[in-house]
Amino acid sequence: MTRQQDAGAGLAVADDVRADAIARLRSIRGHVDGIVRMLERDETYCVDVLKQLKAVNGALAKTGDVILRGHLKHHVVTAHERGDDEAIVAELMDILKYR
Repeated sequence: MTRQQDAGAGLAVADDVRADAIARLRSIRGHVDGIVRMLERDETYCVDVLKQLKAVNGALAKTGDVILRGHLKHHVVTAHERGDDEAIVAELMDILKYR
């Protein structure tokens, strides 16, 4: 069974985590739209854009933290009971190399 199939069998993003992440990403999308508007003006100062980009990066990192925390809370702690602890550990090692 693939992880996508597992998601349908109970390993999907928890509803509360999904709602939080969606709200954060919508806010980030609005922030990015604001940066685009800044850049469309000739007088925009580079440092101001860089500050806003840093804020977006931070917000994206926090959204990733929300998803990771939800995964740990809802799936990792129960992996042994499901018998997929090796697969869960391998997945975590794979995604953590990008953090």
